[in-house]
Amino acid sequence: MSIDRSESSNHPRLLFSVAGTRYEVIRRLGQRSNGEVMLARRSYAQGPAGAVLIKRLSRPVSDTQRQRLREEVQLAYRLNHPGIAKVYQLVLHGGLPYVVMEHVEGRSVDTVLSVAAMRQRPMSEAFVCHVASEVADALHHAHTLADEHGRPLGIVHRDINPENIRVGTSGEVKLVDFGVAYSLLPGREATTASVLRGDIAYASPERMRLEKVDHRSDLFSLGLVMLELLTGRHLFDLEDVEQARPEPGPEAGLAEVQCEEPSWIPVREMAARIARFGPQDVERALRGVSEPLKAVVHRALRREPAERYQSGLEIRDALREFLVVQGRAYGRPEAAREVLVAVKEAELVRESADVLEPDVFPEEPPARKTPPEH
Repeated sequence: MSIDRSESSNHPRLLFSVAGTRYEVIRRLGQRSNGEVMLARRSYAQGPAGAVLIKRLSRPVSDTQRQRLREEVQLAYRLNHPGIAKVYQLVLHGGLPYVVMEHVEGRSVDTVLSVAAMRQRPMSEAFVCHVASEVADALHHAHTLADEHGRPLGIVHRDINPENIRVGTSGEVKLVDFGVAYSLLPGREATTASVLRGDIAYASPERMRLEKVDHRSDLFSLGLVMLELLTGRHLFDLEDVEQARPEPGPEAGLAEVQCEEPSWIPVREMAARIARFGPQDVERALRGVSEPLKAVVHRALRREPAERYQSGLEIRDALREFLVVQGRAYGRPEAAREVLVAVKEAELVRESADVLEPDVFPEEPPARKTPPEH
């Protein structure tokens, strides 16, 4: 293996090569709690080149961190589903681990939400059903995965949010980044009780109460993503929820809890909002949404796990049935076309505004209250 440390902002630079395969950095995409993510070009001595993502993880300084790294990679290798981005290889160089992953050419749902906000109109109900049903199917694969002896691995993604769902240029939907997933892999190191991993803005009530979670926690998070796609608003960012102040409750015990990911809201405040939301808030947020689809989101966002959908397949089937009843033939081509139209409409809005007031829009789409896309 060789590595070139020369930096160049104008040309890809060699990051490392392994057995004749070269990995060249195209651009850096951002920093996550578990490492820096880069877009890279993978090329072989003989054969075409292609784009991949490379996550450069922090140097493991403890046995716990080293065990977590091994667990993440072992888990990723086991996931084999068209709706889950693949992990290709773990490369160790200079004491630093590099995870080589599939690059999904397209846009994250986080970016789609920003585009929809710019044009001031949410995505269609059919688009939301397509995206959410594909994610639900991928989650079912992960949730029901077993080891070679048939023992359930108990996988919980724990970080279902718009940034970790990508819509490809052909309309395919991929779930990415199982880096903070829970599992029952042998030798697993438990997460410290006082540390919340993943984006707490999409955490389930039981996660915010620091209780043990199962796969139904992921389904709640998916319900939050659905609501945001349908309305352009996050359920816990409503004005009346912001203004209400509850009496001190269970969230008061979260004063010492820390988040591994940056958040737009303090832990205690998010816990307070999650502790007081109810079906009436979901109903108010979904005003104008079709009743059958509204019912799906309502059930996904029930406070008690036993009252939610009990599997990803249940949500997937409910969403696909909604499309059938509506008489909508909606799949990858339609999803890809809708994203492109939304982007063009947002660009027209921006260009029109630039003529009147050049400083209305920044150079990039409006920043949302989630960490940067990777």
